[in-house]
Order: sequence, then C-alpha cells, then structure tokens
Amino acid sequence: MLIEQQKKLIDEISLILPPDTIVNFYNVIDYINDHRHISYYPITRLREASRCRNDEQLLNIVKYFCGAHSRLFKITYCYYDQDSEEHQITSEAYFNALINGKVPVSLKTGREIEYFDDKNISFYCKLNVEQ
Repeated sequence: MLIEQQKKLIDEISLILPPDTIVNFYNVIDYINDHRHISYYPITRLREASRCRNDEQLLNIVKYFCGAHSRLFKITYCYYDQDSEEHQITSEAYFNALINGKVPVSLKTGREIEYFDDKNISFYCKLNVEQ
C-alpha cells in the first residue's frame, strides 16, 4: 500500500520535474520495496537507494520524501561526538553549522557541542510508518 501510494504521488509530479529526478525518486521506492526490513536510511543508504550522482540530487530526494507531499521519511539532524555518541540537533542548527560555522546546541543537553567539527554533522531518515 505504502509503495503504491508513493508511486502515485511521484506520477502526479512527473511532468514538472526533470526526468533524472523522477528516476531517483523511483529508485528509492524500488529500494524500499526490495528491502522492506530496512527502516533506517543514513546518507550512505540514501545514496545507494537513489543511485544519485551528487549531493544536490541527494538533498532534492531528501527534501521531497521528507516534505509535505510525500512524508515517506522523518528526518533527524544530528552530530556525532568524539565517542560516536549521537546528539540530535534542530534543522536550523544543522544548516547554521554547515553554512555559518556556528556550533550547534544538543537537544539532549541544551548546551553547545564541545569540540565541534563540522565533519561530524549529519542526518538520517526513518520510514514514516504513521502516514
């Protein structure tokens, strides 16, 4: 049901987006269909699933599938400290860190992340099964 619903949504927008974008969207849906046991989609898995060629394509995929039209994924922005512990951060903090170099605040502690290194900032998506 979820797969067919998502394909229908992609069909609705297929005339207004570039063909390679639509192909990437269908690649993600096909991957999900073929790997139904997977619900966690970090950046590496999103790249594999979509077969996108660059970061811009990946971001477009994430924006679409996390956006109001699809809502297939829930996105979590995070920072991994030196011990690989995950600190969730807001989307605003994520983009401020990447664009302006501003140290993000951990949602867990309410404090700025110590020893911040922008190479350790990331995000992941989880299937939104509550659609």
